[in-house]
Amino acid sequence: MNRLGILVLSATTGFVSGAAWAENSVTLYGIVDAGIQYNSDVAVAQNIGAAGRPVNYASKGRLGFQSGADYGDRWGLKGVEDLGDGYTAIFQLENWFNIGNGALNVSSSTLWGRQGYMGLNSTRYGTLTFGRQYDVTNDLVEYYGPDSAGGIGTYPGDLSNFDGSIRINNSIKYRTPTIDHLTGEIVYGFGGVAGSAWRNSTLSVGANYVAGPVAVGAAYMRMDNSGATGNTWSSASADSNFGSSVTAGFAGARAVQTANAIAAYTFGTLMLGVNYGYTQYRPSALSSFHQVVAYNSAGIAMRYQYSTTMSFALSPTYTRGQSVGDGKARPWYASIAGVGFYNLSKRTSFYLYGGYQRAGGDTFDAFGNLVAATPSLGDAANGSSSGSRNQALIRIGMFNKF
Repeated sequence: MNRLGILVLSATTGFVSGAAWAENSVTLYGIVDAGIQYNSDVAVAQNIGAAGRPVNYASKGRLGFQSGADYGDRWGLKGVEDLGDGYTAIFQLENWFNIGNGALNVSSSTLWGRQGYMGLNSTRYGTLTFGRQYDVTNDLVEYYGPDSAGGIGTYPGDLSNFDGSIRINNSIKYRTPTIDHLTGEIVYGFGGVAGSAWRNSTLSVGANYVAGPVAVGAAYMRMDNSGATGNTWSSASADSNFGSSVTAGFAGARAVQTANAIAAYTFGTLMLGVNYGYTQYRPSALSSFHQVVAYNSAGIAMRYQYSTTMSFALSPTYTRGQSVGDGKARPWYASIAGVGFYNLSKRTSFYLYGGYQRAGGDTFDAFGNLVAATPSLGDAANGSSSGSRNQALIRIGMFNKF
């Protein structure tokens, strides 16, 4: 990232310049990232079903360009103003775009799709911010979790948000100062429903303890969707995450809860950790499913810094859900993903990803039909879900940070 004395922005932002001094600064930063990806099994519709009826799928391989293949492509602004006595005013605005075609990211067609917030920071009392923000899992737990091996390493469909698929809108976040290696955080997103402070709101809370080689942490999030008027996700405070075959059947949930935990130890250049995730979907009168469905996930996270130029990560995980109907087999997903990085400089790197997932049991599709569970390697954004019981993925690319 580069500090600019005078920051001249592109005409599309509508800004002209910003002053920056030693105590007061605006920083322009970003990442451009692209690669080539092969997905062994992508679900391709073979017929068009009427609304509410299953569609038959074939599973076919796909080779293509991948925007944001490791990091999401982004550019952003960070601002700091020294207010004296240990206080600073801060802001961060971060755009999300597709380097392949120049468009805003399709999963978030907002200007500041990744995040946008402002607030106050105190060296003594912590940080208070307002805006579109990440949950506590992303802030305090994610680094040591299955996302160690990138987006394809996280739990199938990013079930418990280890890869940050969900941001919290209209939110207030408070983060404590770190005291004796312990840091806490709470986020509340307003639902904006008249007569109720709880409907369509989101709450996220958690903490971590990091002391030398030891790290432990836990985070909880509850997203309310009780203001929905149909079998859809309409919460004003939280993004939806129902784009994969793993999660598609639960978009009409009255509430979604996640709980994540990690424990890790670093031996010199090797980090070893274990992680756990719990996700629960509660039905509404309008949802296409009619019983509480929960998933338990667990995994091992490994990061190894082989040299100053090479590093590796590995993330095997296993997820098992509750039965979605009488006599139906419980859905399960077994995955392994790995990545290797070769650094050309502090800002530019090549990388190679690989992952495999196998699924079994039964689940719901988007219309509430009972269907065979199929894989979706990690975050749904990393490629379409499979049309079979297997899915493998390989990706090569490079990124540059500025």
